[in-house]
Amino acid sequence: MAKNIKFYFAIFLLFFWILLAIVAPIIAPYDPQYVDLSLKLISPNKTYLLGTDALGRDILSRIIYGARLSISISLSIQIILLLISIPVGLFVGWKQGKEESFFDWLTMVFSTFPSFLLAMVFVGMLGAGISNMIISVVTVEWIYYARILKNSVISQKQNEYVKYAILKGMPTTYILKKHIFPFVYGPILTASLMNIGNIILMISSFSFLGIGVQPNISEWGNMIHDSRTFFRNHPNLMLYPGVMILLAVGSFRFIASQIEEKFRGIK
Repeated sequence: MAKNIKFYFAIFLLFFWILLAIVAPIIAPYDPQYVDLSLKLISPNKTYLLGTDALGRDILSRIIYGARLSISISLSIQIILLLISIPVGLFVGWKQGKEESFFDWLTMVFSTFPSFLLAMVFVGMLGAGISNMIISVVTVEWIYYARILKNSVISQKQNEYVKYAILKGMPTTYILKKHIFPFVYGPILTASLMNIGNIILMISSFSFLGIGVQPNISEWGNMIHDSRTFFRNHPNLMLYPGVMILLAVGSFRFIASQIEEKFRGIK
C-alpha cells in the first residue's frame, strides 16, 4: 500500500511540473519582464507575495515562468536525446562487431570528461542562448542512453526466444519491436526521468555562470546570478529560485526511483 502511495505521488509530481509549465502565463500575477525601479527590492507583502527584485520585477511571476522555461527546455532536450539514442543503441546492440567497437571507442572518448564540463565547453564555443545550450547538452549526453540501450539489447539477445526468432528468419525490425524493446525500455525511461532533474541543474548552472539563457529571461539560474550582489541584505532573492531548483531536481529523482521500483515489481 505504501509503495502504491509513493508511486501515485510520483505521478502527481510529474503532472504537477508539466502543468505548471503549461499554465504559467495564466497563474503568474504579473509580467515577469516588467521593470519598475520604483518598486525595487520590496519585501514580501499582499501585493507581491515573494517581493520584487532589484529591477522591480515580481519574484513570484519570475519563479513561475522560470519553472516553465526549465521544464520545457529539459523535456525538449530529453526527447531529442531519446530520438537519437534509441535507434543508435538498438542498431549497435543488434549488429555488434565493428559498429560496437567504434561505439565503445566513442563512449570512452566522451566518458573521459564529466558531461557538465564538456557541455560547458560547447556552450562557451557556440555562445549563450537556449538553442546553443540544447545543442551542447544533446551532443554530450546522447551516448549515455545509447550505451544503456546497447547493453540491454546485447543481454536480451541471449534469450532463447530471441535466438529462436532469429533462426526462424523473422525480420530484424520485428524482433527488435516485439522481443527486445518491450524489455529494455524500462531502464531508459528511468534514466530519462532521472536526467530531467540533472538537466534542470545543468541549465541553471550555465545561466548562473552567465553562459546560459539571455540575461533578461526569467530562469532560476539567472535569478540567482542577478541576486548575488544583494545576498547580504536580501537573501530571499537567491533562496526562492534555489529552493525551486532543489525541489525540481529532487522531484524528478523521486519520480525515477518510483518508476524503477514499479518496473522491478513487474519483473
